[in-house]
Amino acid sequence: MAATTLDRNTKIRLVERTIVLPLATGAKIPYGTMVSVATPSVGAVPAADTATHVVQGWASQSVDQTAGDTKITVLRGVANFANDGTITAADVGQPCTVLDNQTVSKAATTVNDIGAGYIEEVDSDGVWVSFLGGKIAAT
Repeated sequence: MAATTLDRNTKIRLVERTIVLPLATGAKIPYGTMVSVATPSVGAVPAADTATHVVQGWASQSVDQTAGDTKITVLRGVANFANDGTITAADVGQPCTVLDNQTVSKAATTVNDIGAGYIEEVDSDGVWVSFLGGKIAAT
């Protein structure tokens, strides 16, 4: 898949906690997509396979910094995202990486290996990912 600019109906199994993050200048983040913070400390942005990103979870609402939004509430727990086709049931328990704001990949198959979380299950809907926040070591 490709990154989306539209809201996404993300299936959720567990919301473990929420966090509130400031938005980066110009950031537009659709509901249900993965959210990163770009370091050093420029704020929340759509998750991407970009070297400075650290995935935090997924968006609980749509936000647009250019329309006056200043913060986003991010959910952490277990949610379903698209599989780029590299992840199989044999990968359960392993880390996965960000391909774009709605797609995960097998660790070490993306350019910058930006960890999304850990693979809980692979099914016909995609990949169930456990998001913990913070850097995930891609192997």
